[in-house]
Amino acid sequence: MVPTTRERTDELQALEELWAAPALGEKPERRARLPRVPGAFLVGGWLVFYFAVLPFEPEPAPGMSNPAWGTALVVTMIVTLLAAAAVGPAFSKVGFGLAAAGGVLLSAIAVACTATDHHMGSWWLAELTAAAVLTGLAAVGLAQRLRR
Repeated sequence: MVPTTRERTDELQALEELWAAPALGEKPERRARLPRVPGAFLVGGWLVFYFAVLPFEPEPAPGMSNPAWGTALVVTMIVTLLAAAAVGPAFSKVGFGLAAAGGVLLSAIAVACTATDHHMGSWWLAELTAAAVLTGLAAVGLAQRLRR
């Protein structure tokens, strides 16, 4: 009797499973999983930054004003974060991407703070640390959602 196409397909599938299976005594390879970052956790991080960290921001150096490009960076970051909050619940990938972009903008703002001597001291390090944490959370959340 001639084997049917279905029988051949089942046989090929079984052979492919054997080929991919670990050898006797080997442990199967485990892919590292990224932790799931809830969107609410990221939103909470940004809110903590704005309402708990920024109130401690020191006054600008005497006679120092914000350059126009610095103001543009801040406005762009705020608009990006508001867009992330508006779009994120419906389209989580876009929301996390926008939050990551906001974190990159915050990094640029922190570096600009020290480059223009806007704030004396090391306040820019606190901003840069917050930017790194928030950007990292958003990037991990985005990567986790892109893998699904």
